[in-house]
Amino acid sequence: MSTAIATTERLSARSVLPVQAGWVTLGVLAASVLSLTGTWTQSPSLALCIALAVGVVAVNPRLAWALPLVGAGVIAGGMLAEMVRIPAVLGAGAVAGVGLSALAPVRTDWLDHLNASLAAAAGAAIGLWGATQILPDVVSTTSGAALAAGFMCLGAAQSLWPLALRQANGLPSARDIQKALEVRYRPPVFRAVELHEGASRHAPDPDAQRGLTEVVQWVFRLQQTLQDQDRDLATIDPVDVNKRIDEAESAPSTDAFTRERRQATARHLRRLLAHREAIATERERQSALVEYALAFLEEARAGAAVGRILPGESAPDRLGDVLSKLRTHAAEGEARRQTRRELQSS
Repeated sequence: MSTAIATTERLSARSVLPVQAGWVTLGVLAASVLSLTGTWTQSPSLALCIALAVGVVAVNPRLAWALPLVGAGVIAGGMLAEMVRIPAVLGAGAVAGVGLSALAPVRTDWLDHLNASLAAAAGAAIGLWGATQILPDVVSTTSGAALAAGFMCLGAAQSLWPLALRQANGLPSARDIQKALEVRYRPPVFRAVELHEGASRHAPDPDAQRGLTEVVQWVFRLQQTLQDQDRDLATIDPVDVNKRIDEAESAPSTDAFTRERRQATARHLRRLLAHREAIATERERQSALVEYALAFLEEARAGAAVGRILPGESAPDRLGDVLSKLRTHAAEGEARRQTRRELQSS
């Protein structure tokens, strides 16, 4: 059974716990071998760094090419820490945390790397300390080495939880959707999340998974915009506004000031209708983009099913084009709003 994190951009107890179990198992096996070969007795600091590095393999075996680099970094971090009179477990744990957040098939940033590094260093040190309290002489016996490695790797593996707590998947939760959207605007977002689950489960790589997640995020944002635009449209009744225009233009008056103000009123009301038309046009564009994104997610999910039946089929194959259209629309909309603000302020 693979211990890799499920490639759905979603960290949960069901995906974190198997990785932690794999990390501990590999660390214990490595420590046992090192103990039998005498390395643990002759150079315990190097041995514990190796045991910690081997455990990182459990995070994402698919990135096998990067595992030797991460392992070498963990060992180097521990040895460098010991050279400056810092416990080797702290240096090795810090590098292991960075490697873990970099290898994990979820979206991460510098804060994730920092959190994972600190958590892994602290967890590994606490785990090693706990092992020495149970069995003070953890160096001389194979059982002691296995116990020390197990506790140390278990502590370091807790660095996965900061990633899980930060909701690294980026998908809007049901609570977020219910809080941000009225009932009639929620179904497209729930549908997008459902389609994402089916499509991303068999997405070919983490970049594709991140792209699919971004599509869902766009659906969520577009629905929020639609909700705001409908509220704006509801405040402008075109029938009532046209009636007021007619009244302002047709009302008789012999006073020049009154006639001028009524004409100005009609002009403002016509501009109001023009603004409403612009909002309505933009709303149609937003709605069309939502339909476009949902249709793509449906196709991607079906493509994932085809990929399971016909090896070699790649899905989704137009993700870049879809994201480009969504991003371009957002950028053009912001440019239009900026232009209007500049014209109004000039």
